[in-house]
Amino acid sequence: MANIKDETLALAALFQSCTQIQRVARSGYVDQHAAAAVLRGIIVTNPQTCEDIYHPSKLLVGFRQIISSLGGSGADKSAQTLEITKTAFKLISLELAIEKNAEIFNRLGSQIDEVRSRVLMLHPEYENADPSVVMDKDCIKMFADLYSSIISPNFPKLIIFGEEEYLQRIDNQELIRALLLAAIRAIVLWRQVGGRRRFFIFRRKAIIEYARQGASSNGIN
Repeated sequence: MANIKDETLALAALFQSCTQIQRVARSGYVDQHAAAAVLRGIIVTNPQTCEDIYHPSKLLVGFRQIISSLGGSGADKSAQTLEITKTAFKLISLELAIEKNAEIFNRLGSQIDEVRSRVLMLHPEYENADPSVVMDKDCIKMFADLYSSIISPNFPKLIIFGEEEYLQRIDNQELIRALLLAAIRAIVLWRQVGGRRRFFIFRRKAIIEYARQGASSNGIN
């Protein structure tokens, strides 16, 4: 049976990752709190609950983006929202392709375990650290290198649109790759709790309702 609450939490992490990817590509800036909330989730590999990976209070940007992306009609959506939504669904397709390739999927899991060990050697408190620690450039580079070494060479490249002056900067490129990896991690969780693209038409209203709760001061119940 589907767990709409956990699906919504995972989707919020996905959409939050996509908002930050767009923000870096378009402006050269990132919301450190929003980015840190999804990046830390990459190395949380043995959670008891979904909230051990993503705390709802840290996903306000993602909840709001779900409402913008999945609510209303296409004519009502801004170009920014349409771009974020398209990126999210392309990433869902990419994750499915990764999951279907058992060798790559297993390699990715093994490499994430290795990166987790290296990150925790640098910052033992990383999983519960402040955004300034989570956004450590050395950690972001580890995530980016993992994406570049396993996902980029084996699957069609995902085109990120933005301003050339920002996309040419190495630190922005690494941050975008790290956020792409964070998005993949969120989609893996989404599938684990029963999420499927074909079910969106039936669950969309319930997901939006949970997102509205998450975006409110009361949080998800």
